[in-house]
Amino acid sequence: MLNQSCFASQENMTPVTAPLEPGYSSHWSNTIRLFVQNMDYPTIAIMARPHDILGVLLGRFAYVRHRSDLHAVYDGRQLPPEATISELRLPDDATLHLTPYPDAWTLASQIAAAATTQRLIPAETMAFFRNFLDFLRTMDGSSRMAELARCLGVPHGAPRDVVVAEVSTMLISRDTVLLVGKFLDCASTVHQRQAPHHAEMMGEYLDVLRRSDVIGLLVRLYLSDSRRYRARGKSAIQSFLLPLHLEAWSAPVFLQFCSLIAFGSTHGKNDPLYRECRGKLASVLSLHESRSVPSPELPREWLIEQLIPFAQETAGEFISYMANRTWAPPVVEFRVFFSVLCRKVPDSSPDGRAGAALSQIAMSLLTSVSGFMASLDSTDIMDSVLPWWSEEDQQDAAVDRIWAVLDALESWSEKYGQFAAAMRATLVAHAAYLNALVLGTSAGRSRQDDIARIVGRHRDLLGAEARMHFSMGMLPEVDSYMPALDPDTDTERRPLEMLIDRSRLLSDSFRYVSEAARGELHADLNIQFVDEEAVGDGVVREWISLVCRALFDPQHGLFSPCPHNRRRFFLNPASGADPLHLKYLDFAGRMIGLALTNKVQVGILFDRTLFSRLAGRRITLDDIADADPTMYASCRKILEMDPGLVDADVLGLTFAREEAGAFGSREVIDLLPGGRDVPVDSTNRGQYIDLLVQDLFANSTEEQLNHFAEGFSSMLVRPELRRAFFHSLDLEDFDLMLGGRMTIDVQEWRKHTRYDDEGFSEQDEQIIWFWKAVASMSAEEQRRLLLFWTSVEYLPFDGFVGLEMGGVMISKASSKTPDHLPTSRICLYQLNLPCYTSFDMTLRRLQMIAQEHVSNSFGRT
Repeated sequence: MLNQSCFASQENMTPVTAPLEPGYSSHWSNTIRLFVQNMDYPTIAIMARPHDILGVLLGRFAYVRHRSDLHAVYDGRQLPPEATISELRLPDDATLHLTPYPDAWTLASQIAAAATTQRLIPAETMAFFRNFLDFLRTMDGSSRMAELARCLGVPHGAPRDVVVAEVSTMLISRDTVLLVGKFLDCASTVHQRQAPHHAEMMGEYLDVLRRSDVIGLLVRLYLSDSRRYRARGKSAIQSFLLPLHLEAWSAPVFLQFCSLIAFGSTHGKNDPLYRECRGKLASVLSLHESRSVPSPELPREWLIEQLIPFAQETAGEFISYMANRTWAPPVVEFRVFFSVLCRKVPDSSPDGRAGAALSQIAMSLLTSVSGFMASLDSTDIMDSVLPWWSEEDQQDAAVDRIWAVLDALESWSEKYGQFAAAMRATLVAHAAYLNALVLGTSAGRSRQDDIARIVGRHRDLLGAEARMHFSMGMLPEVDSYMPALDPDTDTERRPLEMLIDRSRLLSDSFRYVSEAARGELHADLNIQFVDEEAVGDGVVREWISLVCRALFDPQHGLFSPCPHNRRRFFLNPASGADPLHLKYLDFAGRMIGLALTNKVQVGILFDRTLFSRLAGRRITLDDIADADPTMYASCRKILEMDPGLVDADVLGLTFAREEAGAFGSREVIDLLPGGRDVPVDSTNRGQYIDLLVQDLFANSTEEQLNHFAEGFSSMLVRPELRRAFFHSLDLEDFDLMLGGRMTIDVQEWRKHTRYDDEGFSEQDEQIIWFWKAVASMSAEEQRRLLLFWTSVEYLPFDGFVGLEMGGVMISKASSKTPDHLPTSRICLYQLNLPCYTSFDMTLRRLQMIAQEHVSNSFGRT
């Protein structure tokens, strides 16, 4: 426990008169009264005679006799224990401090002396700085002056006299700032020497600042009318805001700064220095809560009492912001104060003082959020999320503030069910705004745990577009036109180059992808097939599609197709027949991640058992309907049977199942310990079905799932986001993201087709014939034409507008004769169409390239 004196007030130190030794008279001549103050005990008053030896005098107290590290300090100086009272020349009513850190008291005394000294800056020093500033002017105009002004924090364009005044302020404060820095360095040394074995002593060194009234003195200087003293006080206080190594246990120091400045400043809590200290306090608590460094535990009741006013204050600033939409409230501070309180307030006392205060804050915020959402038009994402600003960085900041409030409210709703209902009702009433907020959230914010938690819990209020937008933000962004940077070295990352032999598609691809570092797969890809000239994005899309289909081919044995939908797959429990199956499953997970990252719809769908397990959800009976419809129907019948028949054991079931073993043998697997001897009846049949489903579709493929999930997770910007990625989606969303749209709308296709400025126009006869021919083709022919044109076989969920180019292009072929087949530049989604002379010729040529062996032979890239 951190030393409790750090959290006590001066009023708690009640003087107690020490008993005198036998034979001592209370009417000595020349006696003086001394007050002895120790960190863990009340202040004690003692009577001392001139010839009393200090060490003997203090040794009468038990807590002194048992601690050899305590030293007596008066007025910042350490007193020798062998000296007499007369030699020490102590005045009557002097207060002696007993401390293991006499140097801390010495430094505190020096800080107070330096802060209050009347020393002025010598005239020659000021003359030197004036000449120096003139010299800067002569060198290169005002640029050097401007640079110096920025370093000093002087407003841009300030005259020379202002800069000179700021320099003088720095010189006046220099000694005080240096001493504060020395004090903090010594505190850091003490911490490094004691942590983590003596965590309870970490606060004692800093507590000297409070007991010596240095904190109060610096604040009084800052609030004084003297410019010189005000500058010293401000500079010294700001010095406390710099060191990082003290943050974990220095909360009481910053609390006292906040309290004194807010009370004494004419600006109150709007004082800029108060804001700085409050921000530092939030950083202290954030570091303490993260446990990133060894730190003592802050007393819970004390911490709750101290933080409630700060939570009320920052929440009020958010309420004002949402009502007036003026200045920006402090996101980090609000989050820290509210989240710490949510964790510290006991679950068992929601009606206590702290719980009631937080509930009142939460309800006020919820009312404000509801009014804020209701006041906006959610039909336009930009305007609905941020109607009063338009700059992108300002939009991101505003979106982050709304998320901060929602996260705080969600945390409180998870703690108390009554508030959860109000929170849910508000989000339901403003679901359109919630969708707009998610769509307006940048990829970087989508990767944060707090937003993922809210989206996952209220996924049903979001549309498919919002859910998919949110999950896609967890994937790395690959831009062919911008070089990717390695986050570890901050250097440009080269594209991963692969040379693939089509006859060895899987083995070659497995070698490259499995051996590639995670960062390499997050960068651009450069794929080339052996003996083929084509390169570029189109080839990458083709390669991803071909590899994914090969991996999910039932003949490969990794995945099994669902009986009624051969595009939908689940993990094959018998994949272990291939000794490399686990490595290939890891490879398959990476390839699915590559497909999503590069926005390639490969036409593959997951069944619900695989999807639910990746999301961290427990499989239910309904989840197996696609994977094993026969098993699903049988289990349904068991659940729906008359209870009397089940109890009569007409089924002859126990909590066990049989599985084929080696050489045609049958192996019995218990679903619970001793399950083969536990009969299934009407009371436990639900448990039996649940255990059976888990064993068949989870336990039997647990190792396969772990490797597949590990491969997929490596493709996310943060591997630990895998469950959040799937949990924020519905299976139907993932179907569209990975499988794409099966149907093609010819009118939509035509609407999103551009024409080369020097070639065709939409009114040309050849273009009219072209679209008439496309409309008359079968769905399979249309899909192969699209594949030849773009290397895209399955459209994104939002159709042609979701293509990288926002659509496709038709250009006039350079050939002079109309006998040639069309060619394509798949990287540009461009079809080069010859000038055919009739509709029949156009249709025949398009049907020729819609043949499978032609549609896969792309033109130039």
